[in-house]
Amino acid sequence: MVYISLQGNIQSKLRPGSWLPGIRNPHSEEVEWKFPESTSKETAMNAVSEAATSLDNFLERSNDKESRTIVIDTFTKAKWMDQVVLKFKEDGSDGGELKAQVECCATGFFPLIVPLAPLLNIIFCFIPFGDGGNCARTMKILQKKVTEMSGTEIESKTIRYSLTNPKKG
Repeated sequence: MVYISLQGNIQSKLRPGSWLPGIRNPHSEEVEWKFPESTSKETAMNAVSEAATSLDNFLERSNDKESRTIVIDTFTKAKWMDQVVLKFKEDGSDGGELKAQVECCATGFFPLIVPLAPLLNIIFCFIPFGDGGNCARTMKILQKKVTEMSGTEIESKTIRYSLTNPKKG
């Protein structure tokens, strides 16, 4: 379905589901990954990129080494699109260990299988909707694959749960 791919390109850039802070909380979640001390930023970013490439329904949109940011789009079976943004930083306060701020957010109320979904998601960006814990599952799948491919254990700490995550708290 070519139009899903085209709509995905538009939806990925716009992300109307993340525009309004109070409205996005039911369908966005944030975690912090802590890599082992010996892990370099390049190694971690490469592992994330390889993991995303190897997973079904994951599509790496950008990998900017300069800004230390990776953007990955993920798709549910019904073709809702979520976006995972990873921002890498070395934390000087803890001896220079590498951390990644990982945020996943549903990009819109309408799935991409609906014709003109990006336009409809812009028009209806004020409608609150939940993810039912899908963002947490998506980040967990990615973390597991990165750990598997890199051979290093990644510590994960939830910073903010989506309001509709049944496992929060």
